[in-house]
Amino acid sequence: MSTSTLANGDSAYTAPDGQLYVWGGDAVNCTLPACPVELSIYGYRASLPLSSVLIALYALCAIAQTYLGWRYKTWSFMAAMLLGCFTEALGYVGRILMWQNPWNDAGFTMQIVLITIGPVFFSAAIYVMLSQM
Repeated sequence: MSTSTLANGDSAYTAPDGQLYVWGGDAVNCTLPACPVELSIYGYRASLPLSSVLIALYALCAIAQTYLGWRYKTWSFMAAMLLGCFTEALGYVGRILMWQNPWNDAGFTMQIVLITIGPVFFSAAIYVMLSQM
């Protein structure tokens, strides 16, 4: 594997056929057939089955929270839990985007922000319940 740094600071990979692929910086042109996945942001390919299962689980939790929130009329708790479920599920959609193209900055930004922010809403829901005790 032949890697180098370009004059503008971007990282590049030279394929065995001599083609130059940029794998770091703003001019990324690496794809799965062309570059080894070890050169991607994480150095591995995200798990499609696990991301799909987690999206389904968060969707089920959102449905259950909607039903229970409506039944017991805990509107603010329900809203916080639904926001947490939606942000987590969208974060795992970002992981699926990274599975399709591990050099995708949009997928990386989407998953890192949303998966990190999601638990804040779960914590907010807990604090809402504690304030009612």
